[in-house]
Amino acid sequence: MALDCEITPRSVIADVLREYPECIDVFDRHKMPCLTCMGVSTDTLEEGAIMHDVDLESLIAELRACCARHD
Repeated sequence: MALDCEITPRSVIADVLREYPECIDVFDRHKMPCLTCMGVSTDTLEEGAIMHDVDLESLIAELRACCARHD
C-alpha cells in the first residue's frame, strides 16, 4: 500500500514504517520507540503523539519530508 506521502494524524504507525522504513529516524528523534511498541500495528500517529507527548504537526511534517526524499 503506497502512502504517497499522504501521512495524516489517522495514519497507522506500522503502515508508515512498512512503506518508509527510513522514517524510523524521525520517530527516534521524537523519542517514540515504535519498533518495540506493542501498539504500533494499531496506533495512529495521533495516538502515538499523545502517548509520547510529541507535537503532532511537527511529527507529521518531518515524516512527510522524509518520505518525499525517498519517493
